[in-house]
Amino acid sequence: MSSRQPSVLWPLLALVALLVAALATNAIVDWVPWPSPFKRHLAATTLQFILLALAGGVLAAWWVGRGSRPIFKVSPHAMWLAVLVGIAAYAVGLSSLSLFRHQALLTGILDLGYYAQLAWEVSQLQIPRSSIWHDAVWGNHATFILAAAAPFLRLHPDPETLLVMQSIVLGLGAVPAYCLGRRVWAKPSAGAVTAGVYLLYPPLQFANLFDFHADTFATPILLTAFASIFAGKTGWALVWAGLLMLVKEDMALVSLTFGLYVAAVHRRPSGLGLAAAAVTVFALLIWVVIPNWTQTPYFSVHNRWRHLGNTPWELIASPVLHPDVFFGTILQPEHLGYLAMLVVPLAGLPLLAPEILAVGLPPLVSNLLSNIEMQYTIRGHYTAALTPILIAAAVVGSRRAATWAQERGWRPSAVLAAMAATSVIASVTFSPLPWSQDPFARKQFWDVNPRPAVVAIAARIPSSASVSAANHVGAHLALRNAIYPFPTGMDRADYVIVDVSGLDYIGSSPDSEAFRPLLRRLVETRPLVVVEDGLALFGHGEPSADTVARLVNLRQASPRDATPVGQFLLVARAVIPTQVAPRAMLRARYSWALRASGHAMPCVAEAMVSGGGVPVWESRRPMFHALLPAEHWTPGMVADDQAVFVVTENVPPGRYAWVVSPWLDGGSGLCRVKPQGAANLPVAEVHVRPW
Repeated sequence: MSSRQPSVLWPLLALVALLVAALATNAIVDWVPWPSPFKRHLAATTLQFILLALAGGVLAAWWVGRGSRPIFKVSPHAMWLAVLVGIAAYAVGLSSLSLFRHQALLTGILDLGYYAQLAWEVSQLQIPRSSIWHDAVWGNHATFILAAAAPFLRLHPDPETLLVMQSIVLGLGAVPAYCLGRRVWAKPSAGAVTAGVYLLYPPLQFANLFDFHADTFATPILLTAFASIFAGKTGWALVWAGLLMLVKEDMALVSLTFGLYVAAVHRRPSGLGLAAAAVTVFALLIWVVIPNWTQTPYFSVHNRWRHLGNTPWELIASPVLHPDVFFGTILQPEHLGYLAMLVVPLAGLPLLAPEILAVGLPPLVSNLLSNIEMQYTIRGHYTAALTPILIAAAVVGSRRAATWAQERGWRPSAVLAAMAATSVIASVTFSPLPWSQDPFARKQFWDVNPRPAVVAIAARIPSSASVSAANHVGAHLALRNAIYPFPTGMDRADYVIVDVSGLDYIGSSPDSEAFRPLLRRLVETRPLVVVEDGLALFGHGEPSADTVARLVNLRQASPRDATPVGQFLLVARAVIPTQVAPRAMLRARYSWALRASGHAMPCVAEAMVSGGGVPVWESRRPMFHALLPAEHWTPGMVADDQAVFVVTENVPPGRYAWVVSPWLDGGSGLCRVKPQGAANLPVAEVHVRPW
């Protein structure tokens, strides 16, 4: 070790600068125009978390690197045991969280159901066809890796099998992470730190918890390829990288760049062979194979970069043809924030290994230039190929930083301490785990509850029956040859299942206006088999006479404790959660009774009203999905009305009264205009968070 004494000046200056910047985040983000208060607050908080994570890394590096005292030594066997314990904890923990999301109906036909159907058909030795995607062979992607999941679905035919398998597969990526860190650093402790950082990496966990996607198989596969090449096993590295071409068609581009990396950096000409094979496979898949399956040109379906061009050649030439659009897209604040959130949990160390980062150019550029927000955040599965590249770059970058630090009198282990500290702080601040401060954790774990009724309802449907299902319900029913996202197939399917508790899914997203007439059609043409916990299952045959009464739970009840509101009595109400952030869902439930008979449509307006009496948000809609007009509603009978609202981004943070205004609408506007003088009643208080 160098005899030079480490200087505390630079770490101290860096720490002070980061802390000052963290305190000044509001002023920093105000330099940029934001489209909504929500995005401004989220940007400020995220920047603060990023700076605090880096400050924690600097502090840890200073603490470990400053002294000459011996560091507590741990045997290599203990290191390896710690890694195995970490893998087990990750697999169990992330499996549990994934299953919780599934049981709370937070997974969907798109995409858990899509992949579950294909994998199940392979497990049944059938040609995989996606009824979700126009009955196309293998759907709209070349995800041949699903064949690896088929035996497990054969043993336990349930979509939950894929969720558990995904957690185990991603957890096992810690093995090549350990091997890579140990090899590059030549010390087991570095391998253990690398494995821990990998398991705590927020983008990895977000991908794990975002339904199931074939893309996630790329993470351990590519990380194993990196571990192999650094172990001097070029052949195995190329084999592992070649397996990426079985994951998905766009992964062939990562195989291409990995082959070029092996040839250029590791001086192995065989990498060029992999690159050539990858180019060939990619071209065949996107120009021949997939268009033949879908009967549609590939880029007419999968072009999320239309603002840059409509053909591959226009996209490639876009930096020259449309430089303002190209660079303007990349330099948007959200995109720059995405880059920061990729590297900060790794203490920025990947930036010291640009030759490895170059392997990730295809997915990185694809994400940065996309017009789909999910691609340029870490909260989806689009980081699956980037995660192993960033981990490998962090390992190599950390070794280079350690050499630089050692020359200046610091312990090399200070760099590992910095990476470990930033990883832990990032996990606490912006990971998807329940203890995190990220809004994902609130929306996915704290503000929802399981809905076990779906299991009992699914048991009523024969496995051979065709089903049209709401997106968030359909994943539970996907192991069959004919499953459709409602309203597709609603006229020909044996069963239709929808959510009448307010989650009015049309395709992949809720749309109440479009949902109402479709629900009316179901009521008029199909029998209601069962309704439980807001989930309504319709069968095939003559419609039921009591369908509407069962859907709204029409019943005789004593309104002694009811509150008069205009022409109605409000018997019960609940608005949850009481604390909510923009983009999150707010659920409103009421029990109403009519005070006197009428001949019009019962309507209700809901509003969030500030302390000054000014509404900051308002919605108007018919009660009961417009199924129960007043002439069919006997006074004194109580009916349940439910709705779900997404809090819009332009609602400022603060405390608001939740005010309801019911009325009877006899016009043709279907509750679009609230009459002057309609009775108002505050029924709850809602606290809107900044983010």
